[in-house]
Amino acid sequence: MHSGNRKPETGNRKGQAALDFLITYGWALLIVLLVAAALFVLGIFDIGSFIGNRPVAFTQVAVPAFILGSDGDFSVKLQNQVGVPISVNSINATYASDTIDSGGLNISLGVGEFSGTIPVGTFNYTTGAGTSFQVTMMINYTDRVTGFSYIESGTLNGIVQ
Repeated sequence: MHSGNRKPETGNRKGQAALDFLITYGWALLIVLLVAAALFVLGIFDIGSFIGNRPVAFTQVAVPAFILGSDGDFSVKLQNQVGVPISVNSINATYASDTIDSGGLNISLGVGEFSGTIPVGTFNYTTGAGTSFQVTMMINYTDRVTGFSYIESGTLNGIVQ
């Protein structure tokens, strides 16, 4: 027998409503993410200004302090964590495709010893005070026990002073 008054299935209606809900909120979420990404790319969200000074990846020769002035002057303090006395021979630093090199240093550091302030040099390019920066740095040092030379490298993230 044929039933002429057949009710539509309620499962299809619920599924369609769920799909409409997901698509609507999916588009809204996508738009919010695109706006946030655009603001980040334009520099509105400067994450570095919230982080403060932070050295990354220096394990043998630590960089406990560093400063980049708005005039481009860049200085660091180092700590020997190698476990043997070392001599720091040179420091090479790059900021925004501008590289400075302080060759011929010959700074002796005993085990665990801190250096004084080392003026690495002056970058030609700087941003205003309060903006974030990232400097890639290589430290060339010699193990004074074996006489072998090594390079320690990492990045320094901070705020221009």
